[in-house]
Amino acid sequence: MMKKNSLVDTAYTLLRDQIVRGELMPGTLLSENELSVEFQMSRTPVRHAIARLESEGYVTALKNRGVLVREINSKEFIDLNEQIQSMLFYCFQVMKDRSRDIYIDLESLAAHVEAQRLAEQNNDYATYIDHHFLFMREIVESIGNSVMLSTFDSFKDKLGMYAMVRFKLTPNIKHYSAIGINRDTLKVIAEQNYEAAQAVVLSLGRLSRERMLATGQF
Repeated sequence: MMKKNSLVDTAYTLLRDQIVRGELMPGTLLSENELSVEFQMSRTPVRHAIARLESEGYVTALKNRGVLVREINSKEFIDLNEQIQSMLFYCFQVMKDRSRDIYIDLESLAAHVEAQRLAEQNNDYATYIDHHFLFMREIVESIGNSVMLSTFDSFKDKLGMYAMVRFKLTPNIKHYSAIGINRDTLKVIAEQNYEAAQAVVLSLGRLSRERMLATGQF
C-alpha cells in the first residue's frame, strides 16, 4: 500500500509540475498509457494521480478519449488574484496592530526580489514567477494563520500556470512587471508603512487587468 501511494504521489507531482509550468499546455490531450510509459509505472497510480488533478481543476477526464489539460480562464484568474489581494490586504491590516508579535524577514523578501531580477536578466520566467509567489507567501505566513496559508498554497500554482501559459502564448508582450509590485511592497514594509503596502496590493488588480487587455483576453 505504501508503495502504491508513493507511486501515485510521484505521478501526481510529475504531471502537475508539467502542467503548472506550461510544459503541457491547455488543450493537450493526454493518454494514461503514454503517461505510464513516461513515468515507468503501471496505469493504476497514473489513473489515481489524474483523478486527484481533476478534483483540483487542472485536467478533465474525457470518456474513451483521454485526459484534457484544462485552461485557467480569465474569470478564474481574476477571482484567484482577488483572493490573494484580500489575503495580503488583511495581513497588512494585522501588521498595523502593534500589540501583535509579527516578524517578517526583510532580507528574505529582498532575496526573492533579487532572484526575480536575475531571472528577468536570464529570461527565466518560471523562476521569476516562483519567487513572485514565494515573496507573497512569506507575507501571508508571517501572521501565523495556518488556514490562510494552506488556502494560499492551494491555489497559487493555478495563478502561476496562468502566467506561464500567457508568457508562452504572447511572447511579444512584456511579462516581467511583478517585480515592481514586490519591490514597492518591500520598500513600504521596511518603513512599516502598512497603509501604503495595502495601496500597493490593490494595484495588483489594476496591473492584472491591464495585462489581460494587452493580451486580448477581454
